[in-house]
Amino acid sequence: MKTAIIYASTYGSTRKVAQTLNQKIPDSTLVDIKKQSIDPANFDTIILGSSIYIGQVDKQMKNFINGYKEVLKNKRIGIYFCCGFEENLQTYLDTNFDKEMIKDAIAMTMGGEMDVSKMSFAHKMITRMVPKSEQGKNREVTLHPEKVEEFVKQMFSQTE
Repeated sequence: MKTAIIYASTYGSTRKVAQTLNQKIPDSTLVDIKKQSIDPANFDTIILGSSIYIGQVDKQMKNFINGYKEVLKNKRIGIYFCCGFEENLQTYLDTNFDKEMIKDAIAMTMGGEMDVSKMSFAHKMITRMVPKSEQGKNREVTLHPEKVEEFVKQMFSQTE
């Protein structure tokens, strides 16, 4: 089964997850949609990964999804986001994806990390405005390897 891992990363978190997935999924092709084009018709499974900024997936990812909407309907789809607000997964899905694609997606997850040292000035300012958790502590936004493992298991347990 040929798998394309198509991602759009702003500061590298989404790329890290894509690279990890690529190592765990045999016969997978890694595609940075900001640098390469790809025809999803050549793959059985498509994994879409994007950073989230103000509730929106990356512009190139959105263009890719809209441009290949009909092709993607006939594929096994997995979706992951890298962002600091895991509780907003469903909102981000509803805002950025066709309802049919969400309904048919095999796996969906969210995670990410915030490396402030890599951020633009504007993004640093926005990050400072991120609300603290209920306990009054800063949010810990870090990649969780167990989420990647679970995502892979969900994606491919039905094909064995």
